[in-house]
Amino acid sequence: MIIGIGNIDSSSLGIKIININNRNETMVLGEALLDNIISKEDYIFFHRIGEADGVKEKVRVAGLDEGIGLILDWFKENGVVKNLKDIEAMGFKCTLVEKNGASIITPRILEEMEKFLFVAPLASRILIEAIGILKKIIEVPMVGVFEPSFHWTIPQFRKILGLPWEWHNKPGIKKNGYHSASHRYMSAMASKLMGSEKINIMAIHLGRSSSICAVKNGKSIDTSMSFSSNSGMLQGTGAGDTDGTALLFSMKNLGMSVDEAQNQISTNAGLSGIAGIGNDDMSEIISACEKGNKRAKMALDLYIDSVRKYIGAFSTVLGRLDCIVFGGENGEKIPYIRKKCLENMDYMGIRLDLARNKELNGQLGIISSDYSVMSRVKIYIVPVDEEKVVAFFTKKVIEKGRDLAPEEMIFKL
Repeated sequence: MIIGIGNIDSSSLGIKIININNRNETMVLGEALLDNIISKEDYIFFHRIGEADGVKEKVRVAGLDEGIGLILDWFKENGVVKNLKDIEAMGFKCTLVEKNGASIITPRILEEMEKFLFVAPLASRILIEAIGILKKIIEVPMVGVFEPSFHWTIPQFRKILGLPWEWHNKPGIKKNGYHSASHRYMSAMASKLMGSEKINIMAIHLGRSSSICAVKNGKSIDTSMSFSSNSGMLQGTGAGDTDGTALLFSMKNLGMSVDEAQNQISTNAGLSGIAGIGNDDMSEIISACEKGNKRAKMALDLYIDSVRKYIGAFSTVLGRLDCIVFGGENGEKIPYIRKKCLENMDYMGIRLDLARNKELNGQLGIISSDYSVMSRVKIYIVPVDEEKVVAFFTKKVIEKGRDLAPEEMIFKL
């Protein structure tokens, strides 16, 4: 089955064309990605056929319609698909609806996505618009694989927040958890590498959006993100965990509306807001630290500290830690981040092999030490393939002809 996977967020528009066979083996036919599609300027258009080296070029695109048209035309012109009718379904990683499994994106599902738009306004608004455009161009089933789906196994008491009880029923406040595709993939790969599903895993997804998940015997039992994806550890431009009264006090004193405050804590906070260098690119923040930028150093230290605190907390939740897995852009490709996050944790049975950590950077492999009696916990880098997860569940929905409940969504490698 040929499936198009939409990778759409507030900063980029990407589509990957995947062929997934009856054994659920996947082959990438091609992909194309356009940065900052909402702006009317020259931006980078990345594209490649199959697994070949990618090509980057500058293009001028005004809006989502033109961007989607450019990508789809490139697929046809370069033989990734002969015709758009070759695409049998489209799959998307989506934020939040009432029942967070994998669903055909119907008008009702789109209404539910609109209902929760406030929870992740930047990414969700563009995603909803892009789905609408694609529906008009490609008349195939559109499937949403919703972010909280992996976390349905978290015990009920951990989903309850310390807010007025009535708020749990209406408007329905609870821990949702996010990054399901990434945490599914990392935990499945860890089980494969260690030859068992009966293990306790710490899945650490570090990127511009970051979260940590405690996985016991293949099931999520806790995760750092709560009701929204702007929670948990420090985010790229999002505040992460913060004091609710501090937020309300700031709104009152600065005369901000709810929407203005939401925009500030989502786009002008986190790593970017603290570092003050104009963006949340981790490599640039580290570079600024090396040049003596004190705010950048404070942002980096706080980010690493938040990871370390969750490792400690979730080790207690798991009871015993067998395996740590790093994924996401920062987790996979920045040795310094992994080193600092796991520094001086011998007392927990955690010790990196510093040479492996540097040499295997960005590649699948083990980076824990083999030579210390203190090194009990296996540590891996796992390049995450979220599109493979989305393609897998998109195919399942199409084959079954119905939505999948979270408890039906089992993914193995």
